[in-house]
Formats: sequence, structure tokens, C-alpha cells
Amino acid sequence: MTTQVPQVLYRNGVAEILSEMRTSYGTLTRAGYIYGLIAVDEDAKIIAVDPMFDGDLNYWELSSLGAALYGVARQGQDFFDADYLDRATIIYNNMRLFVKSITDVKIDNDSKREILIVLLSDNNANIGVMILQMERFAEQIKKAIEESVPIKNTLKMKEEELKTHIKALKKDLFGDSIGTVE
Repeated sequence: MTTQVPQVLYRNGVAEILSEMRTSYGTLTRAGYIYGLIAVDEDAKIIAVDPMFDGDLNYWELSSLGAALYGVARQGQDFFDADYLDRATIIYNNMRLFVKSITDVKIDNDSKREILIVLLSDNNANIGVMILQMERFAEQIKKAIEESVPIKNTLKMKEEELKTHIKALKKDLFGDSIGTVE
């Protein structure tokens, strides 16, 4: 398991907003346990991890699962000819993986990225209140991303560039004891 998070992911403007979102949720409800919040794009590129993220969880895999869940849910939307999908949830034992699209961010003149919040909580967490928090903080997250050159550069990366970037982040954490990124 990965128990460390690169500082670039939990010490940025979006991470601060995720922390504020989590604190605000706790103040309002005092219900359930939130293991972590992650901001990603639809391709699972991690933008930020909330600073109180449970250190025993693998945020890399959680971000991929969240983006995949959202992608599968979008496929279902097309299959059932449904209106726009707003959110998706999977429950394993007492752990709930919840994903919601909160905004689109323009990263250059030609492209934009959909921003998702991945939430891992227990079943006692009040998802309705968390949805309200996501909606409340969506514009702040959008603004923080649009004002951050490093985050926008990460969102622009192609697959090979992203692999190199992830390898560099892992090297910062683990030194030379890490193999290649596959």
C-alpha cells in the first residue's frame, strides 16, 4: 500500500479547498467517517488529495477506481438513453466509493477537462450533505485549477508524459528503490 502522498498533491490550492469541504461537512453533520477526498479529471489524473486522507489507503488506485466508476456509469447513461449522469456509487461492505462530476475546466484554447470528486466514506456518511458541499465548493475548485499552471500542465499531459510524471513523483517519495512505471 502507498502510505505517502507527494506534497504537490496535498499542498496546493485545490487540496486546501478539499480540506475545507471535509471540515464543513463534519461541522454540519457529525455523521459517518470520510476516509478521503480526491480531485481528479475524467482520465484519473490526480489534481489534489485532501490533507487528512487516510494514510493506509492507496490514493493512486482509488483515483483510478473513481474515474473508472464514473466512466462505466456514463456508458450506462448512453445505453439507457438517460439524461446526464450526475454521480455514481459502489458499496463494498461498509465502504462507499462515491464519484461526482462537479465542473468542467478550460485548460487551453482547444480543450477542457471534466473534474470529478472521488469520496471514500463509510455507509453512515450523509451523501446528500456531501453533494451540497461539492456543489458549494465547485466554483472555488474550478478557479484554483484555472489559476494553477502546474495543475493545468498535468491535465494537458498525454499518457506517456503522465507515466514519466508519476515516476518522478514516486521517485521523490521512495528514492531510487522504485522500478519503472508500467
